[in-house]
Amino acid sequence: MQLLSTLDLAFRRWQRYGEVRRELATYTDRELEDMGLNRSDIPSVAREAAALVRPAAGVAGQPRFAKVAHS
Repeated sequence: MQLLSTLDLAFRRWQRYGEVRRELATYTDRELEDMGLNRSDIPSVAREAAALVRPAAGVAGQPRFAKVAHS
């Protein structure tokens, strides 16, 4: 189950990285400058955003992929 949690976290971080990178790429140089960024900063900002993604918690604090007993 730990492997699935690790893969889930890696996938969600990869998704966030792509989302942030695509969004920042749509901004003009002027808009980026207003935010204190330039185009070469985009990958590092996207990496920082991806690093903020935390593991998803399951129901009642259980790991997301924990086995659930069915009655």
